[in-house]
Amino acid sequence: MNGTTMNKALKCVTLNHVHWFLIFVAAASLGFAYVAEHGYNIIPCDFCLYERCVYAAVIIVGLLGLKTNFLKGQRGIFAQLFVLSIGIILTGYHVGMEQHWWTGPASCTGIQTATTLEDFRAQLMTKARTRCDQISWVLFSVSATVWNLVLQAGLAFLTSLSLYLPDGQNKE
Repeated sequence: MNGTTMNKALKCVTLNHVHWFLIFVAAASLGFAYVAEHGYNIIPCDFCLYERCVYAAVIIVGLLGLKTNFLKGQRGIFAQLFVLSIGIILTGYHVGMEQHWWTGPASCTGIQTATTLEDFRAQLMTKARTRCDQISWVLFSVSATVWNLVLQAGLAFLTSLSLYLPDGQNKE
């Protein structure tokens, strides 16, 4: 694809298209996560649930960017980049826990100490939660958390490129 063809293709892209793209990818990611959980019984850990909130926030910011004047134009793109940055930080921390580069919170890594008999009894009676430092499933020898990090970083990169759309296209 030469430069002229690329410029013609870019003339069709607006910030509204970027919001729609992010909404679609976030909804597909959430759908994939729910199918894995409910269809294949892959139980998410606490951090996996936090990372789902990031995708929900991307959808909300995208809809607000499409429907309100407050997040129109580049302001909406910067809001999307902020949400994706939070997701990258959360997911990066989760990857570090899975790889045992650092320990996560005791509630997520299964390291819980009971100080009294009542605390111990309460721990026994609660349903066992999936640990955040255990890899729940892999695809091509890469954990789902790493794939999530790659997806969020790629979305942030593509979203940041939209700030360089030719004048007039980045004002929507």
